[in-house]
Amino acid sequence: MDAPFWETKSLRAMTEAEWESLCDGCGRCCMVLLEETDSGRLYETNVACKLFDVARRRCTNYAARQKLVKDCVKLSPGNAASLTWMPETCAYRRLARG
Repeated sequence: MDAPFWETKSLRAMTEAEWESLCDGCGRCCMVLLEETDSGRLYETNVACKLFDVARRRCTNYAARQKLVKDCVKLSPGNAASLTWMPETCAYRRLARG
């Protein structure tokens, strides 16, 4: 039996479908964060993006989210390692750390 793709591929080698399938639907990337200008410190809020469906834990317009929400964070292999505000259980964050 073959090992799961996330054990054999780097984040950058994954297809878009493989990458997207890693999401566990926590919704953390859809929550509004406030950043202190001077220190860069991030503060969590309980405010979700206007496109986030809390019941389904998914974006209601995922394909156009970055056009509709200017501050939408697109998780990618390039920024996965810096997602310190995502939960420890986030697959993107965990795989980026190795």
